[in-house]
Amino acid sequence: MSAYLTGRDEEYLRALERTHHAYLDAGECHRAARCAFWCGLRLVFRGEMAQAAGWFGRAHRLLESEPHDCAEQGYLMLPHVEQHLASGNLEAAYATASGAIEIGERFADVDLVVCARQLQGRVLLRQRRTAEGFALLDEAMVSVTAGELSPLLTGLIYCSVIEACQQVHALGRAREWTSALGRWCSEQPQLVSFSGTCLIHRSEIKRLSGAWQDAIDEAQQAVERLTQSNNRRDTAGAWYQLAEVHRLRGDIDAAEQAYRNASQYGFEPQPGLALLRLAERHIDAAAAASRRVMAATTK
Repeated sequence: MSAYLTGRDEEYLRALERTHHAYLDAGECHRAARCAFWCGLRLVFRGEMAQAAGWFGRAHRLLESEPHDCAEQGYLMLPHVEQHLASGNLEAAYATASGAIEIGERFADVDLVVCARQLQGRVLLRQRRTAEGFALLDEAMVSVTAGELSPLLTGLIYCSVIEACQQVHALGRAREWTSALGRWCSEQPQLVSFSGTCLIHRSEIKRLSGAWQDAIDEAQQAVERLTQSNNRRDTAGAWYQLAEVHRLRGDIDAAEQAYRNASQYGFEPQPGLALLRLAERHIDAAAAASRRVMAATTK
């Protein structure tokens, strides 16, 4: 856990793998499956989807051989919720999250219950049931701010809820939870994993508020922090955020380079890059980029 929180990603994964094999040797398949789940989840965050699928598959296989139910079955439902969300199958996403909550409550696993509940809230927001969705997100955040969860889940849920608020343009809520995340991060000076992501959120809030130089400063710090942690997905997001502010300020060259860096980390730099081309009056290039992205986008 210390390795994860301080950005020593490879060390974190190696420790999880050793622990996984130690549990296997001891015949503790439930705990071995939990380690496999966390390995898979971290690899998802790094964008290494094939390896992540392998670890999730191993965890499922281990639990299939066990005669008793366990909390780990609920954890393994969480990636399926995300998959259903990504594909737009919102009913299946909500039902799967409900199943995870039931398992979490049965085994008194607060981390699992709260994580699944905030996923339910995100599903409701996607269904435009805004009041119900925010009620579940706010309920989940009570557990977060009260210190009821593990440090890892605390950071993950902070980031997930802030992202959900930003997606529906609930900027007041996003600003409030970003400030809370900032306080949590500042209380732990050595924290790397979530402090970088917090800086991205803060940069976006300041960009939307028109404080562009502050937004640039926050995004540059996020790039530096996240590069240390080997988190490609969030590092790409930090570069994209930096590019957006440069674009709005009219710094074409700096924006171009930042979009290119985001792309090198695996991030699709749209619609920002198309808007940059439009600002340069390269209208055909902007239109072509927009059409390409729209053609590849699913509902």
